Amino acid sequence: MKNGIANVWLLGLVIVFIAMFSAYIIITIEYSKSFKIKNEVLTIIEKHKGITTKDNHTSGTSLINGETITTNVNGIQTINLYLMGSNYTAKGKCPETDRSKDNIWYGVSDLGSVDSIGNSFEKAQSNKKYYYCFARYDANLKGGKYKAIYYRVRLFYKFEVPVLSDFLSVRVDGLTDEIYDPQDESAGIETGNGKVYTIN
Repeated sequence: MKNGIANVWLLGLVIVFIAMFSAYIIITIEYSKSFKIKNEVLTIIEKHKGITTKDNHTSGTSLINGETITTNVNGIQTINLYLMGSNYTAKGKCPETDRSKDNIWYGVSDLGSVDSIGNSFEKAQSNKKYYYCFARYDANLKGGKYKAIYYRVRLFYKFEVPVLSDFLSVRVDGLTDEIYDPQDESAGIETGNGKVYTIN
């Protein structure tokens, strides 16, 4: 009888260890996917020279038949399309806007649909959840030919465990390289000092 109880206890310990190890592997894989998505969003912002809202003619090669396709999409629509294509569904709260730290955060609460790509964002509200958040910063370069900016982006990591997803909001932050000659003048995105930067 004692051997039977000891074996059950040992079997339970092995099962708990296997479950913990499996959860660790799944969380690590999902977290690395979130970093990949974050890096692609930063690349899109850099390619569009900011969060643009005007349509640009963008061409690309189709993966299906190799033809060149030209589309009219802007920076924010490209990000939203990429997130929809990546099955990104995580939401979280944006940081508070703090003018003393020279930042104003914006949030995107609607990625749109396949037929109608989302193109809107708003100043982040503390009681609302967003798919992703971003803030624009002036690089404060002196004597340069071009104005330079950079963006800070926040995406969220989604736990697939029901109890943890309600209590834990894990974020993935990123920062673009300096963007010279930004093309986001029509977007109306402010930096923390309240000034909307435009290209002269």
